[in-house]
Amino acid sequence: MKTAIKLPLVMALFMLMLMSVRVSAHEQHEPQERPSCRVCGMWIDQYQKTAAELVYKDGSKEYTCGVACMLRLVDDEGGVSAFKSVKVHDWVTGELVDAQTATYVLGSQVIPDMVPNYIAFAKREEAEAFAAKEGGELIDFTIAYDDVSPVGTTSPFRLRTAVTPGAGNFSVGFVYGYAQKDQVKNGSDSVSPSQFINGNPVQPKAPKESQGHQQALTFNYSPTDDLALFANIPWFDRQLDTFDRSTGQVGVTNAEASGIGDILLEGRYNVWRSSHWNKFASILLGTSLPTGHFNGNRTPIPNYVPDFLKPYFATPLTQAAGLQMGKGTATFTGGLLYSQRWKDFWLHTTALYTVNPENDDKFALGDVASIGMGLHYTPTYNLMVGVEIDASYTEKNEDKGVNFGNSVIGNSGGTVSNLAFVSDYRFLNAFGGNFKLRGSIGLPVYEDLNVNPMTNAAGKPFTQVQLGDGFFANLAILWTFRDPPEY
Repeated sequence: MKTAIKLPLVMALFMLMLMSVRVSAHEQHEPQERPSCRVCGMWIDQYQKTAAELVYKDGSKEYTCGVACMLRLVDDEGGVSAFKSVKVHDWVTGELVDAQTATYVLGSQVIPDMVPNYIAFAKREEAEAFAAKEGGELIDFTIAYDDVSPVGTTSPFRLRTAVTPGAGNFSVGFVYGYAQKDQVKNGSDSVSPSQFINGNPVQPKAPKESQGHQQALTFNYSPTDDLALFANIPWFDRQLDTFDRSTGQVGVTNAEASGIGDILLEGRYNVWRSSHWNKFASILLGTSLPTGHFNGNRTPIPNYVPDFLKPYFATPLTQAAGLQMGKGTATFTGGLLYSQRWKDFWLHTTALYTVNPENDDKFALGDVASIGMGLHYTPTYNLMVGVEIDASYTEKNEDKGVNFGNSVIGNSGGTVSNLAFVSDYRFLNAFGGNFKLRGSIGLPVYEDLNVNPMTNAAGKPFTQVQLGDGFFANLAILWTFRDPPEY
């Protein structure tokens, strides 16, 4: 199926999240069998020490899990004037007090509900004593209301956030991704594959198109306030079409592969954050486990090679690197993350380096250095839209099983920069948490890929190249829950 057909379909799926029907505020603050926070979905009865009470002009009541969600709901309704009263629980006595007269401690070591961790006190001296012990700064309601953002943090799709949520935060998701490449890249120049092979009568092969489908289960868990763990279990379906002139005429060959990929494990540790929860710096360490199959079969050794020399006469792999389900070895990633908020906007930046060691089949994919930046806008607590850009430099692959020690693969690696438009939409609260529909769609905006000039037996030149351009898209559904801490 051509790109022109698939692209509108993917865009339609992406826009589906923005057309989800939102339950109205009036219906949400009607009495429920077990009330949950309209903003985040957490059960109110598990957060009695921090829950806020909002009384509407018609006398109906609504509760949030804590101060942060209360502020977001008040902002969503247009301000305190939309309510008959807004009250919060005093941290010391547990009694309800007027939210506008309370004193708040922000940025302490205690995260009782959501982030930012506003904790309310009826008496200022008790707030001062708490801050002296647990850290944080004292603010009043006006500062808290002006400072709070619609969303405590946003989650980049192709990047990582430096923000680590409170201990006990857990999420599980299902992700579907599609990627297509359909242009030959000669360095940074693009040309259609048919034009490329037809333009040189001695060109033996040329890649025509590659397609990749990925389904993945993802898990996030925070065992502490400063540490967040991530796991990704992928399944790949890949296809590569190649123009082939081996019969004298240009034909098309097809190769396919599918199976479980390498499981990715990551940990993010927050080394610093501001008291207002608007600036974060974290380190990331990760590894991939060699659970995906690596096809180490090699092309047959020619019959004219004597048997006693065959053990020393290695040949290239028969399966292209792009069709391998895994790398055949564990890999290692490390880097730095930084995130910052300006009210409704979030900025996420990353700088990572991945080491791909040689596997048992004497093959190593090139190491990868990457940077990225994402800017997200959160007009409400339900919605995020944003743009993300990333750039990576990949070293050339090495196949040390090739004879004569010619291990570097000339037509592999290079520089790629991608641009993606992303969004997520919280469409349902259930099971003490919330469901989000997430999506992204993007394309490479700059590529400079390595090529390998060659000559045939007659001395005629041709070029081994790589595929590029095309587009990629992802769609995911995610459920997030926080196990309430004990204070």
